[in-house]
Amino acid sequence: MRARIKRRQTIRNLEIVAVVAVIAVSLGVGFYYALKVSLNDPLTGTPVPSKVYDSLYQASIQTPYGTTDSAYLKDLHSITGSPYVTTGKPILVYVGAEYCPYCAVQRWSLIMALMRFGNFTNLEYLTSGEDNYATFTFNASTYQSSYVVFQPYEVYDNSNRPLQTLPTDYSSAFTQYGQSSFPFLNFNDEYYIPGAIVDPQSLGTNNQTQIISSIQAGGSMGSQIKQAANVITAAICETTGDNPTSVCSQPGITSITTTLTSYAPPSTNSGSELLVNNVSFTMFPGFLISGRDYSSWN
Repeated sequence: MRARIKRRQTIRNLEIVAVVAVIAVSLGVGFYYALKVSLNDPLTGTPVPSKVYDSLYQASIQTPYGTTDSAYLKDLHSITGSPYVTTGKPILVYVGAEYCPYCAVQRWSLIMALMRFGNFTNLEYLTSGEDNYATFTFNASTYQSSYVVFQPYEVYDNSNRPLQTLPTDYSSAFTQYGQSSFPFLNFNDEYYIPGAIVDPQSLGTNNQTQIISSIQAGGSMGSQIKQAANVITAAICETTGDNPTSVCSQPGITSITTTLTSYAPPSTNSGSELLVNNVSFTMFPGFLISGRDYSSWN
């Protein structure tokens, strides 16, 4: 009898030790990842100060914008949808997630492009939950422009929890052309970009200040971000009727829009045709030339 009681006590003690060990490991892992993020960017979740806005704005409007390699155009596609218009201005819809590393790099180029047309307020610092890339979040931001309306949706937060709801008006294009992957840009239902234009690995371990400095100095990382910003700028110009001219008439932008205006609707099918570098691509509804899920970047 005593031996049986002793065995039960031993088993109970082992169970208690196992439970304590699991709890300790879970807490340790959680602390590790929390510490890792905070060490990489302790400013995450804090408002962007005016001097950073100014630096990024100056980097975005710095002329000449420079030439853009044709490879950056491969993800820009034309569609024939029903234009999104409000208050007489075209709408640019962004769909992303805070944890997404590809959204992290895309926001840099997107913010640069939009600063050429208007002004942001309430941007916040962010380090992507996956791969810890320095970026910003649109969650609490507002944007004012005389030329374009920007409607961003961060669908999930940095912990992959639901954050903002994408309206049904925009979800069909996101599903059909974006394949429900982040990030996704819809330019007034006239053009769209699925996925990120630039590989997020280009950001490396740099913080926001270092990335802005690279853009200003024309470094390799900054050049990639700026070329992607030029593509986004050109697409916006196509929806605004090339306004404002101070932006849309820049040689770095007209060299892109001239290519985009080579678009001619085909007469034999319901798709659309985009001429890029004298190569004609036919796109049917639901068909992507180079669409991809952000998680399968090569």
